[in-house]
Amino acid sequence: MRGLSQSAEAALRAYGWPGNVRELRNLIERAVLLCESNLLQPVDFDSLHTARQKPTGGKGAFDLPAEGVNLEDVERSLVVQALERAGGNQTRAATLLGLHRDQIRYRIEKFGLKKADE
Repeated sequence: MRGLSQSAEAALRAYGWPGNVRELRNLIERAVLLCESNLLQPVDFDSLHTARQKPTGGKGAFDLPAEGVNLEDVERSLVVQALERAGGNQTRAATLLGLHRDQIRYRIEKFGLKKADE
């Protein structure tokens, strides 16, 4: 990774940053992990805009079924999917879920998930 393009830097500077420095760090880490070139572009920060959009009509990214859900099962399923997508890489899986590595490690232990090589 060589760095940021001028347009990517301008996009980061233009953002209001309602979070803290960790929000910026997480965004950069995610972009670096998922970037397919050696220079970050504004498109690598699309999550910056889509994640901050307010849901319309009171609905979020997921609609709660009328019969409800078991939140523990949903959380476990998302952790498993993220680990599979990241090839077992906990840092990458955590990034996919907007978590830190320690947070996903806690969930791996909580749900009794084992690494593929164990």
